Amino acid sequence: MKERKFLTVADALALHDLLIQRYGGSAGIRDVGALESALFRPQTGYYDDTIAEAAVLLESLAINHPFVDGNKRIAFAVADVFLRINGYRIISQPMAIYADMIQMFESGTFDMAHLEPWLRRMVIKQGL
Repeated sequence: MKERKFLTVADALALHDLLIQRYGGSAGIRDVGALESALFRPQTGYYDDTIAEAAVLLESLAINHPFVDGNKRIAFAVADVFLRINGYRIISQPMAIYADMIQMFESGTFDMAHLEPWLRRMVIKQGL
């Protein structure tokens, strides 16, 4: 079994800076401990597979609010990069993803029980 690759705090910070430069918003980290916790959560060995680990990254980064701004953006970007470096690809349109995420936040369903099956429906293994 191939060992999974995980993003570091430095990776997440660089990605956040890039997103803020590209889409606007306030730069800066609010709580480095929340960022470390969110990035470490999928590494605990508790989750069944790469897609579940991506879902927990998405949930943790969006809910923990480690950054001053752009927490939902960085949450999705980190989950997407995590999937890509581990051989998966998201096949849904960006605006559909955005609409789904906002709907989950507004309805109080932005949690693992909803995120994991949602992500599974739009992720494929690369090369297949």
